Amino acid sequence: MKILARYISMHFIQYFSFCVLGLIGVFLMQAVLGQLVEGNTPAYQVLTYHLMGLPAIFVQMTPPAVLMATVLTLAVLSRSNELIACHSIGVGLNQVMLVILSLVFMISCFSLVLQDRILPPFHNKQMKYKWTVMDKKSDFYFDFGKEKIWYRSGNLIYNLRHFDGKTKTITGMSVYSFDEDFNLLQVIQAARAEYRPNGWELLDGKITVFAGNERYPVTQSFEKKFLPVPETPTEFMEIEREVEGFRLKDLKHYIEKIEKAGADTKEYWVKFHYRISLSFIPLVMALLAIPFSVGLRRQGGIVRDLAIGLGVTVFYWLFYSVGLSLGKSGALLPWISAWLPSFVFAASAIVLIWHRFRRV
Repeated sequence: MKILARYISMHFIQYFSFCVLGLIGVFLMQAVLGQLVEGNTPAYQVLTYHLMGLPAIFVQMTPPAVLMATVLTLAVLSRSNELIACHSIGVGLNQVMLVILSLVFMISCFSLVLQDRILPPFHNKQMKYKWTVMDKKSDFYFDFGKEKIWYRSGNLIYNLRHFDGKTKTITGMSVYSFDEDFNLLQVIQAARAEYRPNGWELLDGKITVFAGNERYPVTQSFEKKFLPVPETPTEFMEIEREVEGFRLKDLKHYIEKIEKAGADTKEYWVKFHYRISLSFIPLVMALLAIPFSVGLRRQGGIVRDLAIGLGVTVFYWLFYSVGLSLGKSGALLPWISAWLPSFVFAASAIVLIWHRFRRV
């Protein structure tokens, strides 16, 4: 059985490598060409930007690659009568499935580690490259920490506790103003900030002025103050994307922190559970591929098996996307929205496999 397991593993790994590299290549080509058509960014910058996102692309392409590799492995073994040969020596389809599912489980664990350890630093480098090189914001600095968010633009530095992109409001906002020599001029602190045309309206705060001819800074409280700065919610919307730069434990800590501040955290919790569930979708894909790959010979062969499997995959991703949307809207609990599609399709796949076992 050890020799047979190595033989099956070798075939699966070869097919998986070929499929994942092919899908990554197609994805990169589509993304690069699409961005080149839409804007005036040099081709080498667009290519560099997307190459920095290769770990994330790998994670996204792993589920369909696993499905295709499972279909190809089992379909080839079935059509070459090698499964019958395995059965004749006492190795059933369940043992062949166990070898493939064990490999897929290891791929899923690797994907989870990749998401938690490798993707965050790569994402941060990718965003920094986009802002400083592609968008040419040389005076721009952004740091998305677990406790607060630091945002620099020109001679202003913003310190935010939380930004809500839906309501365009900021909770816990501080603005530090500097002169050309980077001497601190004033600090404005507000409990809340709401966007208005041409600036932000600050509520319940204080302003501290550091005048050069004064011995001590002067502080004055205010209930409402208008701050005419060039930054709009569009700039701060980048914050919504920066949770991708967190490790899972840091993301959980950040969510709990802003939850205590009274912010709506449904969308962040959905992202948290999504990142975990995404790593184990390959297991669901492998289970879905098995009943379409084994059985009687049919017209269309492997091509038809792949077409049916990919069709089911598209339907799965639609169901998965709907589930995430329901979670973000509050119709479903975040963990249910991220895991329910996988449970439903895995259960359906197990039922189909059981029926297939009755025939084999």
